Amino acid sequence: MAGADTTTQDYLYNEIVLPEITEGVNNEFPLKDLCEDIDVSEDYAAGRGVKWKHHAKRNVSPFFTREGAAFAIAGKQGGVEGLITPAKLMARIKMTAEAMSYGTSSDAAIKSGKKEEINRIIEDISWREEGALGMDGRGILCYLNGEPGTGVTPAEVDTPGNIAGADFGNRYLQTDMFVGAINPTGNVLRAGIVQIAAVSDDGTDFTPATAYNSAWADNDYIVHAANGSVTDILDTSFEAAYRGLPALVDDSTNWDNYFGVLRSVVPSVKSYVNASTGALSTDLLQRLADVVYQKLGGKVDLMVTHPSIRRLIIQLTEQDRRYQGASLMKPDPGTVAFQQGDLTMGEVPIKAIRSMPLTQLYLLDSKKMGLKRLVAEAGKFVDEDGSIWQRDGTGAAATDSFECWYRRIQQYFMANPGKCARADSITGMTLVVVRSE
Repeated sequence: MAGADTTTQDYLYNEIVLPEITEGVNNEFPLKDLCEDIDVSEDYAAGRGVKWKHHAKRNVSPFFTREGAAFAIAGKQGGVEGLITPAKLMARIKMTAEAMSYGTSSDAAIKSGKKEEINRIIEDISWREEGALGMDGRGILCYLNGEPGTGVTPAEVDTPGNIAGADFGNRYLQTDMFVGAINPTGNVLRAGIVQIAAVSDDGTDFTPATAYNSAWADNDYIVHAANGSVTDILDTSFEAAYRGLPALVDDSTNWDNYFGVLRSVVPSVKSYVNASTGALSTDLLQRLADVVYQKLGGKVDLMVTHPSIRRLIIQLTEQDRRYQGASLMKPDPGTVAFQQGDLTMGEVPIKAIRSMPLTQLYLLDSKKMGLKRLVAEAGKFVDEDGSIWQRDGTGAAATDSFECWYRRIQQYFMANPGKCARADSITGMTLVVVRSE
């Protein structure tokens, strides 16, 4: 008979618990750092939102004339006015009474469960906000890539975040999220909401927990739904999100009604967009910088893009670079990008941000573009009725559980989008599908 060992005596041993919880989510949000925060809480409380005014037209009367001859009739300056309406981002926490109380003692847990949930939800809402800055604000998570049928089978998806592209279609989908399908003809919510049971690691599809409605069709918009019982499009994320760079730096392709000013009518609120870029080149980048300068005197001093596009920029100088190092026996073939430092083009930083659209490059005049975050409510737990925590349910439906809600009301706005440019549909990139957790 075998003697005693650590396996047989496992019931005797104490567990040693590390003093910290290891981190499995990414809590850095660099895109928001490009914005200037403006407090508009009083304007929002006034009821209508925030007005903005734009000088859009010159006086046309300057006229070369001759002695005693006629000259042009009087002209005038032209301007337009728009309205910036904030968008609301909300989250909620639900905890049982036991979960709220057991974690308050260091003997019961290494960290308070209530504090953990409260602190983490603020990080989660910031993660959702950062993702929105790489989207156009329509709240479209992706498109259906083919009809999914009616079973509990994977649905192929593409065009993540409403940005054209076949790669990483499920980029913005999460397990347990409720989603609906919108018919792009007339923007009508189709019947049937499903909860996501799984998303594929290769980025191509998602699997629902229940069967799809037979009405779902190819190229339908997939949008976030509040719950599984939604029947009204107003209870989805459609057209309700913050406006991100694809909407702010745009020529009316993604968004014509720029906060109440039609870009198709007022060209000065248009950005220059190189629609079908193809292969990147230094000549293309120079052309875009020149167009920004010619249009409204913008001077590109910052470029932002996805890391996969940054690798294409590295390739532009690969053949010309001479590798060096501390020893010629150990040449260094890399660049500062290997440690996530900024590359440069004409001394202009090229910043790679994980939440940027996959096939786009943005050329910005950071000093003159006027990128702002208009904050009506910076973020708070709902307490208008005197308490953050509320009982869950009443009567026969009541449970010994509690909920709290968190809200953030704000909007992103660019005062001078015409001083910026965008390159779309860049080709040649090698995309590694890595989900931003």
